[in-house]
Amino acid sequence: MLKENKEFIMFPKATLERLKLYHRLLSEEEKEYISSEEIGERLGILPEQVRKDLSYLEYKGKPKVGYNVKKLLEELNKLFGIGKSTKVIIVGAGNLGTAITNYPGFANYNIEIVGIFDNDPNKIGKRIGDLVVLPMDYLERVIKKFNVEIGVICVPKESAQEVANILVKNGIKAIWNFAPTFIKVPEEVIVRNEDITSGLLSLKHMLEVKDQRIRKD
Repeated sequence: MLKENKEFIMFPKATLERLKLYHRLLSEEEKEYISSEEIGERLGILPEQVRKDLSYLEYKGKPKVGYNVKKLLEELNKLFGIGKSTKVIIVGAGNLGTAITNYPGFANYNIEIVGIFDNDPNKIGKRIGDLVVLPMDYLERVIKKFNVEIGVICVPKESAQEVANILVKNGIKAIWNFAPTFIKVPEEVIVRNEDITSGLLSLKHMLEVKDQRIRKD
């Protein structure tokens, strides 16, 4: 996160993804110290890669001892902003929006879902966990009341851009987009696209590669 002269470091995407894995592992670790070899073995990553990834951080491990789990986890918590409470809203109260709203793991990362919205009269008023599905007319006031920074889009692709426009207009700084389409937003707004089909295609590709290797053998 911060290193040497305290300048912010932009991590390579692959490194950032692995740092997320390290954070999850360390969050469940009960020992005081853990080595790069053990981290690598448990995650299927070469120890050399683990050490290279963690070298971006200020905290350094001890030779022949490893990394202090508590200190390394604290460093990663800072990196991912876990110490800061983040409010999130969801647009789309279908199966996916409902599943995300009910996911209990967000609390571990100081993330709170404060509202879920839909324009379907049959869904408005429906209770999902501790929340009630609200009409889109309430979106602006909820964003302002809770100082919401992240909006999650769980609507059909035909409605995604319209929803994105509404979120941006009301001050949302980052969008987690589950709609199977790309959305256009101003440069200052962060977008993370989750393409379920793309993930499945990747798995199919890896299966095909594996099958070809087996046939060659």
